[in-house]
This record gives sequence, structure tokens and C-alpha cells, in this order.
Amino acid sequence: MFQRTRAYADDYERIGSTVRYKGKYYRFTMEQPALNRRKAVYALSLLFALVLFVAIGFSGSLALGGGGLPTPAYVVLPYVVLLLPLGLGFARALLFVFKTRPLEFAEYDKNLVQQKGILLVALGLCGALLLGLFLFLFFGGADKGGQWLAIAETAVCGGCIFLAFRQYHALFGAISIDEAKRVRYDI
Repeated sequence: MFQRTRAYADDYERIGSTVRYKGKYYRFTMEQPALNRRKAVYALSLLFALVLFVAIGFSGSLALGGGGLPTPAYVVLPYVVLLLPLGLGFARALLFVFKTRPLEFAEYDKNLVQQKGILLVALGLCGALLLGLFLFLFFGGADKGGQWLAIAETAVCGGCIFLAFRQYHALFGAISIDEAKRVRYDI
């Protein structure tokens, strides 16, 4: 990981007190209205997944401590850890949506290449949470009403993450590379 991070420094040159990027630029081949629509759906689906994540916690499910009972680790662990990839994915998607200039290599790597792993981890954790909620429903002897609400919210949250993943792939497929020798954006 550190090797890749140090490789970013080779794309910059210092002239006095200013730093200039001399590496490759990454931009989209998609038309602007379609690109804006994809970016908006991408960020909004991750925002909606975060809102549903909070709603799962407030659903009153006994599996998540709604009745004051102890909560099983196979439900709470995926729920708590899910916040990390969801929050990081949404933050990077938000930065990506408001980016108007072509991406430098470091931005391309952080906002697009590494985002795939983050979305896959979030999707896997959402599936693990859904499985844990079903296990608690069938073997925990829980109240069915509050549990079904948490299961439905988790399923919709997973659907939102999957929709963001689909938008990510459409955006990732529309990237083209400009060589630094031909195109200068820093002037």
C-alpha cells in the first residue's frame, strides 16, 4: 500500500513554491447530462443507504437491543462495522460528485478504484446483517413485528448499496486517459 502511495509523488514536480501535476489525467467520455444523472444517483443511493442504516438501529428490533435484552454478536457486529464502509463510500462519492475537473491519478485511485472494494465490503456486511436478523428471528424467539421491519430496512439498504455499485460500474467504464504531454489542465 505504501508503495502505491509513494508512486503518487512521482506525478508532481515542484517549481519554487508551487507544485504542478505532470501525470496522466482521467476524465469521462459520457455526455454531461448522463454523467450528472449517474453521479447524482450514485451519491443519493449511498445517502439513502446511510439513512436506512440509522433507521435499522431505531426500528425497535430485539436483535439490536430494542427491548433491553442482550444482543447477539452475529447481529451487532455486522451492524456496527457497516457504518465504516458506508460512511467512507458516501464521503468519497460526495467528493467525486462535486469534482468538475479531470481526475489526477491519486484522485482516480481513491474515488474510483478503491471505491469498488468499499462497496463490496458494505454489500457483504449488509448481507451478513440480514442473515443475522433472520437467524435471530427464527432461533431467538423474538417479537415478529419489530424484527420484520428491521429485515425490510436491511434489505432495502442492501438494494441501495447495490444500486450505487451499478452506478459505480457505469462511471468506471466511461473513463478515458489523457496523456500529460498532450493536454495541460493546470494553466
